[in-house]
Order: sequence, then C-alpha cells, then structure tokens
Amino acid sequence: MNVITLKLPAALHAALKEVSRQRGLSKSAVVREALEQSLHAALKEVSRQRGLSKSAVVREALEQSLLAQGVVAAAAECWVAQWQGKLSLPAADSVRAADPRLAQLLDKHVR
Repeated sequence: MNVITLKLPAALHAALKEVSRQRGLSKSAVVREALEQSLHAALKEVSRQRGLSKSAVVREALEQSLLAQGVVAAAAECWVAQWQGKLSLPAADSVRAADPRLAQLLDKHVR
C-alpha cells in the first residue's frame, strides 16, 4: 500500500485514536474503512440520481479527468492519424451478434 501523511485537528485525532482502540484496528485501517464507505455511499448516490450504473459513473469521471489533462484528446488524435481512411464499418448483423453495446453506439453515432 502507498503511504500518505495528513494533519488532523487534535479533537479529530483523539476521536480516531479512541475508535481505533475500541475496534482493535490501526488508525490507518479505521481511516481506510471510513474513506471506502464514504466514497461508496457517494458513488451509489450519484449513480441513483443520474440513473447510471456505478461503473458508468466511474468511467465518466475517469474520462473527464483524463480529458481535463489532455490525455484523451492526444490519444484520440494519435488513433485517428494512424487509422484514418483505413477502417471500414463492420456488417451491422455481425456487430449485433458479437457486441450489442457496440452495435447501439454505431447505430447512434455512425450509421
């Protein structure tokens, strides 16, 4: 695991030490568990509000983060430069049978 250091107000540190002692866990374990529960609850709520799967929410957040850093655009430009004019659309029936999700995207955005 990676190690991070953070500063806590005295009252919060005392509470963390007490929870750690009561539960017989390290302070790190208590913090990790709290972070996991908090992030999972937030992810679940966003998923519910937006009507998306949790995977879709995470994927979208990663894409937005990469796009903000210019990574996605650069990768897309490289891909287009490499394959421009060399690709043809697969037959619609073969795509539907192999990957219904891809078929839906092709129908929506390309065909």
